[in-house]
Amino acid sequence: MLSFAKTFSTFPSRLPGSLPHRLIHPIILTRSSIDNGNDTDTSPPVQPPIITPPDTVEIRFKRGSRRRRKQEEETSNMPLKKKSPPKEWDSMTLTEKAIELYVGEKGLLFWLNKFAYASIYIIIGGWILFRFAGPALNLYQLDTPPLAPTDVFKGK
Repeated sequence: MLSFAKTFSTFPSRLPGSLPHRLIHPIILTRSSIDNGNDTDTSPPVQPPIITPPDTVEIRFKRGSRRRRKQEEETSNMPLKKKSPPKEWDSMTLTEKAIELYVGEKGLLFWLNKFAYASIYIIIGGWILFRFAGPALNLYQLDTPPLAPTDVFKGK
């Protein structure tokens, strides 16, 4: 038969990658047998020692994705390109002028985007005026009266 000096267990005594922890066993103090049952001891009771917790481990969570971090590292290694000053209008070709008028800093797309963004607020404001302010000022009457709050989710 084989004999082993160390016993086997299904759970490892130390997990790989984990820090070793110190085991702290509490010390239990009892009256010694020297007392022989005499309770005439005038010494103060013995306080058990204060057990300090094991050293704490600081856990740091990684933020962001690996792809973004890798992309930032690649861009930091590349030299920064300086923007060239804009060309003079007179020195541009006809194609460059058309592109500048369409997608330039203050081109057609800029103004269309600004108008679309503003029109959202114009439509919402107009609806509020039509739905609430007009009837409140008796300028006109709506076909149906406003729904009661309890009927809003029922749907008739």
